[in-house]
Amino acid sequence: MDAVNADIPVRINKKILKKFGVRVKQSMSGRIRVRVKSLERRAEQAGWMKERLRLMKGVRQVETRFATGSVIVVFEEKLISTREILTEIVVQILKPAVHTQPEKSPAHPAAADSCECRSKRSFSSKLFKVGWLSGVMLYSAVRYWVFKLPLVQTPLGLIGIAATVGTMSLVREAVSETLQKERVTVKPFLAFGSISTILMGEPFSALQIIWIYNVAELTEDYVALKSRKAIRDILEVAPANAYVMIDGVEVETAVSDILPDDIVAVHTGEKIPVDGRVVDGEALVDEASINGRSEAVFHGIGDEVWAGTIISQGVLLVKTVKTGEDTYLAHIMKMVENSLNNKAPVEQKADQLASRLLKIGLAATTVTFLLTLDPMRALTVMLVMSCPCATVLAASSAVTAAVANAAKRSILIKGGLYLEKIGEADVYCFDKTGTLTMEQPEIVSITGRVPSISEEAILTMAATAESHNQHPMARAILAEAKARGIVTEPHAVCDFRAGRGVFCTVGGDAVILVGNSRFMDEHEVDISWFAKKETSQLELGHTVVYVAKNGKAKGMLGVANPVRPEAVKVLHALKEDGVARIELVTGDNTEIAESLMAVFPFDDCRADLRPEQKAERVDELRENNAVVMVGDGVNDALALTRADIGVAMGAGGAEVAMEAADIALADSDLEGLMKVRNLSHQTLRVVDQNHYLAVSTDLIGAALGMMGILSPIMAGMIHILHTGGILINSSRLLNWQPSAEPESSKP
Repeated sequence: MDAVNADIPVRINKKILKKFGVRVKQSMSGRIRVRVKSLERRAEQAGWMKERLRLMKGVRQVETRFATGSVIVVFEEKLISTREILTEIVVQILKPAVHTQPEKSPAHPAAADSCECRSKRSFSSKLFKVGWLSGVMLYSAVRYWVFKLPLVQTPLGLIGIAATVGTMSLVREAVSETLQKERVTVKPFLAFGSISTILMGEPFSALQIIWIYNVAELTEDYVALKSRKAIRDILEVAPANAYVMIDGVEVETAVSDILPDDIVAVHTGEKIPVDGRVVDGEALVDEASINGRSEAVFHGIGDEVWAGTIISQGVLLVKTVKTGEDTYLAHIMKMVENSLNNKAPVEQKADQLASRLLKIGLAATTVTFLLTLDPMRALTVMLVMSCPCATVLAASSAVTAAVANAAKRSILIKGGLYLEKIGEADVYCFDKTGTLTMEQPEIVSITGRVPSISEEAILTMAATAESHNQHPMARAILAEAKARGIVTEPHAVCDFRAGRGVFCTVGGDAVILVGNSRFMDEHEVDISWFAKKETSQLELGHTVVYVAKNGKAKGMLGVANPVRPEAVKVLHALKEDGVARIELVTGDNTEIAESLMAVFPFDDCRADLRPEQKAERVDELRENNAVVMVGDGVNDALALTRADIGVAMGAGGAEVAMEAADIALADSDLEGLMKVRNLSHQTLRVVDQNHYLAVSTDLIGAALGMMGILSPIMAGMIHILHTGGILINSSRLLNWQPSAEPESSKP
């Protein structure tokens, strides 16, 4: 054992390990994997443990995973034993330095989960507060209006104590928020009004203020929590387990425990769990989540692959280069988290109006008292002007109703700020694959070598060869054959060549080849006759697939991801609705991007962009405009967070994009983009109506109070009535039908 720790004697056994939260998860020749509970989400302590274990004689390599508390040690068995390593781990747990608070970095998923738990606890706390406040309100209402008994409004009565406790909680929040934002918001206004009301002997009025405000806050928190949960439910950023080659055998291992230089086996349909280099095998890899390209990319020995991409066809053995938080996917995730955390706070209309009302209310109350020397009149004015619950609800109730309306239409909005902004944005950026086009490719053209070869004959040959292939191109061919009622021929042998094509024997001696030009060249099939037609297909952004039989070319298929049927209409509608600029930002090549310029009303297109470059373009546009970014892949996530509003396509979209976005179209219907824009316009109209109603009734009530016509009790009744009117007006948004057509006028 390290001499440094000789003063801490430890006799290791199962009981000791259990006591200190140490579990051996895997032990084999020269390698041990241990789960240490005290290291979970403690980056500093995990680093300390790693450095101490590295100092031990015989230890070759140490890796720690603070997300799970895992410690992986590779060692020389002749120089050090497993028992000595476990003893050192327990010794380091006993060190005082280890016992500190867990890291709270929001860039890590574990920390994000912790933040979510805190949000839930906050919601539960607010729910409890509203519950007991509602109980006191119900008791008071029944006592006063049902049994006609007077309310005891002394400081030590039930109503007085409830109002005081509720007000003190609001005061703490008001002080904290004012110090953080360095401006007066609605909370100090409410706190001031509540305290003044209690001091003037009207704690029931203060209780009304506190109750209505807390109900409004609880409603907003509930909508935000449900929206966030609905999006998190579909998140699955990376696989939990993978298969590591150990002594020639595939061993299932937690991804968090994979080390650099480990060989990982990845099969068809599986996500690659690490960044690395292919050491054996060949496969088609769907990299749309990283670069947005619709076509799978062929990878063989020596090629670089990334975590989060999917094997469409084939098997790869990948030598691990980067794992966990070091992968390209994790790097993008961290940048996404940083961008999310750095969004600038925006002044809310309710707070701005409340600040103005605060000044007017204080002035009106002071003037009333100086002119009349009547504290009751001054109290009435204070009750009316210093109780802007209706002003608070004017925005929050309308936004809540609008968010609920959108959710019924499979549009998930993460906050009222984003609902407001999307209606004001004047620049829209679109990704291509999965956003403007469908995920699954389709056959768009069939060309025969000679007129005597029909489209059906070419399709029959292609479908026969591809009948057992799971590649997206093969699925497109089979879908077209099925739609035409074509029955495939019996075949004996099919040999798939990843990234090139398929070789199929039919009827014992006939050989069918289906694949790209490279595949045809390998089998010495002359395709020169199709050269011009191939060029025209490529200029349109289509992929070309050749069909040959017995060494002779028979036909050519054009394959493309079709444009979403509603996409062109939606982009034209955005233009008509006042959007000044629409751009295409894509990872696809220039030819494909430019082919879309003839279809869509784009003002510009940027092609061959990596995630960072997309984000940079969004930053450029944001210098003078409010920008909306619409995408669906990991490659879009950073741009989604950099934009003023990020909109993610839900069905089939990348999980990280859904998490990064401010608005998610869960059913991937682009018409939802116009619907939420029109819903934004309508919501702002309703908010303006509510503000007009709230301010006008406040001013009228204050005037009546100054003249002595309105009593404090009547002021409270008017307050409740006009608050109810605002809630009724906002509730109209619940059933409002947003249109996918542009509006003729703006709010």
